[in-house]
Amino acid sequence: MQDGALRGWLTVKKAAKYCGMSERTVRSWLKQGLKHSRLSSGTILIKIAWMDEYLETYAVQENEIDKVVEGVVRELGQ
Repeated sequence: MQDGALRGWLTVKKAAKYCGMSERTVRSWLKQGLKHSRLSSGTILIKIAWMDEYLETYAVQENEIDKVVEGVVRELGQ
């Protein structure tokens, strides 16, 4: 393991980088139920698998996006 990193675990900063979001967003997700561990030092650690699991709950089927776009286009045309 390099630089004392824990394999399979992310800090909030690294979790934000992992998913391409801000640290503020990840902290918001923690409040909304993203599983994590908090060490006695206050450091928050998130398993990569937990991050993936959380993000998958927001997965959208392609046809759902098409329906939304079609609805918006239809409303704009009226």
